[in-house]
Amino acid sequence: MAFRDIFNRKNDKLTSMERESVIEGMKDGWIVLDSQGLIIDANPAAERMIGQRRERMFGQPIQTFLGEFTIPRNPPGGVMELEMRRSIRAENSFRNLSVRSSAITDREGMWAGQLILLHDNTERKLADEARRKARDELLIILSTISSAASSAQGLEEFLSESIYQVIHPFHSQLAVIYLIADKKDKTGERHLTLEAQFGLAPEAIKQLSRLDLSMAPFDEVFAGGQALQVESPVEDGRIPTAIAKLGCATFLILPLIAETVTEKKTFGFFCLGRIEKPPFSQDEIVRLRSITDKIAGLIVSERRRNLEITMLERKRLERDLHDSVSQKLYGLITMTEAAHAAIESKVDPIDIITKIGEHARQAVKEMRLFLFQVQPLDVEKEGLISVLHHRLAAVEGRSNIKTRFLAGEKITLEDSLSKEKEVALYFIAQEALNNALRHSGAKTINITLNEARRNVILEITDDGCGFDLKKVGRGGHGLHNMRERAALIDGNLLITSEPNQGTKIVITVPKDYVQ
Repeated sequence: MAFRDIFNRKNDKLTSMERESVIEGMKDGWIVLDSQGLIIDANPAAERMIGQRRERMFGQPIQTFLGEFTIPRNPPGGVMELEMRRSIRAENSFRNLSVRSSAITDREGMWAGQLILLHDNTERKLADEARRKARDELLIILSTISSAASSAQGLEEFLSESIYQVIHPFHSQLAVIYLIADKKDKTGERHLTLEAQFGLAPEAIKQLSRLDLSMAPFDEVFAGGQALQVESPVEDGRIPTAIAKLGCATFLILPLIAETVTEKKTFGFFCLGRIEKPPFSQDEIVRLRSITDKIAGLIVSERRRNLEITMLERKRLERDLHDSVSQKLYGLITMTEAAHAAIESKVDPIDIITKIGEHARQAVKEMRLFLFQVQPLDVEKEGLISVLHHRLAAVEGRSNIKTRFLAGEKITLEDSLSKEKEVALYFIAQEALNNALRHSGAKTINITLNEARRNVILEITDDGCGFDLKKVGRGGHGLHNMRERAALIDGNLLITSEPNQGTKIVITVPKDYVQ
């Protein structure tokens, strides 16, 4: 019995117009099966979902089009809803369908077939998949940015790495990160400094390196704390000329906001540009806000860490100043008073005056060392060799100590050692030099830096008073600090010294990059 025959009963006939408007126009598909499970009717929506014309479907079993999917002949209660667990290929695309089966009975209530209702979930499935993919992508980006914060050599490298993580997933061709300067300029205004960028030409970098915070539209984003997207920047009068000339079809400004101890604070802006449309969607902006919040939080953490390091370093310098220079100056005062008393007593003060000269020279050495340590040195940027040259010239060289620094002609530490190992080697060398300056009375200090096939060897020797290793043990003279630093970089520290025989310190460090 055909479906149209079932509907076209004597007292309940549907006109062709009613059938066309009500049944044929349904968005959901339906397929009618006879008692043998063969297709006897279908509507246009089912044709689109299955990808076959109705005429080609007639007389075929439902499994021909739905695959190995068993539909009960007589579902309990007359209705059963089933969910398809795989896709149907139709019209050169895959569709996700949910299936609902209802029994069809004749006038006598006898089972005559089945009505299969098809609902197309493709758009919902695709949307769910897109959201899942975007969520997973966001988690990966956030994780990578966090890793970059811990491994980057500085703020600029961290911000540049953050840009690289955002450019491709968000289909951008240009990115700029501005931070708000802590101090006001001469005019009393705060300004923005360009900290990292991608896609800017050299001339644009020059023009955009510094902007006033009061400049539109940054002032609007700063005041409101909300992202601002400008479509067609060339036609928007709020956009600075230098940015408008970049040729972006859309320009997005996101505030970098993080919580401080007392408030939420805007530290800068993350800007993205697209050369071509479409503009950034609301979903993209929401995900980008999660990323910029993460970046802002990491910037605050880095600033707090740097502040803590600065305070610790200041306390250490204050302690060194008190323990070395201050004590020696106090000793000079005491000995000067003793010399004055000796003169009044008509006692030869020559020995006291000699000691005054020695203490004064040592105080000058300590002061030069203190002033050197106050200066900002960037081993990671300048390199070990350059910083050691600077140290010897600024401290030992001005303290009447003969110095010589020999480095292998072909040595290139950047091709052999990580920055971490270069920094550790510098601090070990600094500890050795400080000990020689303060305790050994050395007149000559030599440093050699050589490169073997698998190792880098740093050697520091002096002609000072030396010491007995058995009496000193594993502590004293900063030896403990040197051993700890050497162990952290898998280095081997060898110390050779005897009383009145000077000291020799050799540090052997395995290369990170063996050619």
